[in-house]
Amino acid sequence: MNKVKDGSYIGDCNAYIIDSKVKVEVKNHKITDISFVEHKYDRGKPAEAILPKVIAKQSLEVDTISGATNSSKVILKSIEKALLQGQE
Repeated sequence: MNKVKDGSYIGDCNAYIIDSKVKVEVKNHKITDISFVEHKYDRGKPAEAILPKVIAKQSLEVDTISGATNSSKVILKSIEKALLQGQE
């Protein structure tokens, strides 16, 4: 996170029936908010609970949500892509 500048960044990931687009807010090299711009899922709605975990841990290294593993991975990839846009 030390390389990520302050700002709002959009990241997305599409994996067939699962599609995630997120907006990540960064201030003082910390994730302050993550919200969905779009989230298409089959049975992956429970994976949305991963957002507060990422914010709390300030890391993508969080456990996936049981029963929604693929959706969790797609969401994490979306967050990663957003954060890469803000790197200095």
